[in-house]
Amino acid sequence: MKHPDLLPNESSLPYLQRALKGKYYDTGKLGVYELDEYVRFKDGEFCVVTGHANVGKTHTLMYLMLLQSYNNGKKWLIYSAENEVPSLKRKLIEFMVCKPIQGIDELTMHRKLDWINEYFQFIDGNRLFNAFVLLETMESIKNEWDFTGALIDPYNSLSTDQKKLGKTGMHEYHYEVASALRVFAHKNNVTTIVNTHPVTEAMRKVHYKGHPYEGMPMPPMTSDIEGGGKWGNRADSVIIIHRYSQHETDWIYTHIHVRKVKEMETGGRVTPLETPLVMQSIIGNVGFKINGRNLLTQKKDEPTPLISPDDVPF
Repeated sequence: MKHPDLLPNESSLPYLQRALKGKYYDTGKLGVYELDEYVRFKDGEFCVVTGHANVGKTHTLMYLMLLQSYNNGKKWLIYSAENEVPSLKRKLIEFMVCKPIQGIDELTMHRKLDWINEYFQFIDGNRLFNAFVLLETMESIKNEWDFTGALIDPYNSLSTDQKKLGKTGMHEYHYEVASALRVFAHKNNVTTIVNTHPVTEAMRKVHYKGHPYEGMPMPPMTSDIEGGGKWGNRADSVIIIHRYSQHETDWIYTHIHVRKVKEMETGGRVTPLETPLVMQSIIGNVGFKINGRNLLTQKKDEPTPLISPDDVPF
């Protein structure tokens, strides 16, 4: 049979051959062994991220994306409607040097910026897109610049395609968008991350009496994402970013909960419910560390002492 909608039988063979050799287990690594056990940004996967307001979702995502670019050469295309591009580039420079930009000399800034421009490109965030036009734009850009990762931040900044909405209800419309995002990721072999907001009700859920964070907002669940379970259903992975921003001392810690990993055979897994990944902010909010180690300056596969940012080969 040669029907155009039927996949050729042999199309599954490369994957199965890689699986036989165990080569499919190490995909999407960020290059930090504590993170790689759980978090992966795999080529061709659709990842949904959520978290309460003011927990640093974009900040954390940009850092994780930078880790993967540094360690694995991943190129990212970003559409961010709530953050100005110069501000995002400033944050990347600060991550790389591990200093606030006021403490960086101009030559170093330009050297880091040249590197950023090679691995990060930005769509004009002042232009209003609906999801379908944005995906068309991203496909057009990919023909000119072969990026392997994309971030849409946030989802609710996109307008609604009124023509499509007129033929269906809002629930079905967003289901169609989620499906289109997943197809884009798989078709183009691009890690596609969509940053979302949880519903207001999720902010009212607080930790029970006796919990270490008693009375403080709980990290949202997948079902708390605006639009409901469709996002968890369509996504290949779901990541929750949380921070107890009003805690007297622990506001410096970012908690990462991995709620879904569709294909654990290729790496990554869900975090235990009460044991998220925890990263500590570096003074000046210029990066993260785990167990005292700057994640950007450690070796890829083993823990090492904190070293000077000047030793980072950017």
